[in-house]
Amino acid sequence: MPRLILAIETSNPSAWTPGSAWRPGVALGERAGGGVRLIGAEPVDPSDRDDTLAQAVDRVFRVAGASPADLALVAVSVGPGGFTSLRIAVASAKMLALTTGCGAAAVPSADVVARRVTPDGRPFAVALSSKGDDAWVTRYDAQGRPVSPGGLAGARDLRDDPPARLIADCFLPGSLAEACRGLGVGVEPPVFDPAACLEAAADAAVIDAMALDVVYPRPPEAVRKWQELRGGPSVPPG
Repeated sequence: MPRLILAIETSNPSAWTPGSAWRPGVALGERAGGGVRLIGAEPVDPSDRDDTLAQAVDRVFRVAGASPADLALVAVSVGPGGFTSLRIAVASAKMLALTTGCGAAAVPSADVVARRVTPDGRPFAVALSSKGDDAWVTRYDAQGRPVSPGGLAGARDLRDDPPARLIADCFLPGSLAEACRGLGVGVEPPVFDPAACLEAAADAAVIDAMALDVVYPRPPEAVRKWQELRGGPSVPPG
């Protein structure tokens, strides 16, 4: 009987730096004692322009002496994040689920980050997909449980309801960073750990593979440009 869970976390490769304690990649595990036991993990090179995700998936199965036929569930970090990396990850998860017949799960990327925030008894917020003067902000309680759905927020939103801590990458808009400084809110770097995505998969709802989709905080740039050219809200044919 299929028993393995594969987690894909390649949502925010641009947040990785050579000094980061994490790398995007995949993690393989199995359910154990109400949670998930990590079997193995393989990184994806964030600086490589080629698609190395399929190679990482192949490696993690080979090292574990398993195959995709052993999958009970494939989970994918669905963003917000990098447009291309998310599309590749979601398409790969769909393909694996459809070809093996296993279940699928969509894990918000902020939930992945939240699982690697060191608890200090205070609630916090995770800011992703920064652009212009706002970012996609999701708030969590002191135990790392989401208390509201994510949404776009700017400096005024932070001032009106400041988090105790903000987890954000180096792309945080200057206006939000300045607001944090004025409020005395510390900004900490995020960790996008594939093993954290695996852990989150244990609590995620199992959905139809075709329902997997990327979380877009804003209309994709290609769609926006198409709308500007067409002078209306229609989307490009696909």
